[in-house]
Amino acid sequence: MPGPSKRNLWVAASALAVLATAALTWWLLRDPAPYALGKTPEVKVTVHAVKSDYPEAEEVADDVDLLLKVYVQRLRAGDPTDLAHLGAPWYTGRDRAAQKLITSYGAHAGQPVEAIVQDPAVPNLADVEVRFGDGQRQKLQLSRDHDDVWWLQLGNGDPVAP
Repeated sequence: MPGPSKRNLWVAASALAVLATAALTWWLLRDPAPYALGKTPEVKVTVHAVKSDYPEAEEVADDVDLLLKVYVQRLRAGDPTDLAHLGAPWYTGRDRAAQKLITSYGAHAGQPVEAIVQDPAVPNLADVEVRFGDGQRQKLQLSRDHDDVWWLQLGNGDPVAP
């Protein structure tokens, strides 16, 4: 029985190269965050860092941009279960804490919101001041897990021990 032809080997190698390239592209372009903005409700959120001498503040602001926009959107939508999904998975009591946030800030989320990321004092933790369009203000604490995904410190838990 004759062995595989050069053409068959070339086709198999090419197919494997295409598959490897597609897998690598997917891996590099994927968003590790398990949350995303929905189509509704629409929210206008501006995220930036405080003026700082440290480049980490701007880096953290870029990293948490999506989380803060999704937070305001879910706050405005008023569904505590959806909002609780933004809480750090290693925290408990996220549903109750989400309901409290909706009660306190949900009505303010329909206007433009400014989120100001403070200078990070501890790696993988961030403080954010949320300024709602009607003057209401809120402080949020965020934690980053080992996969570089940022979460709300929502409920009860250790912010540095995912």
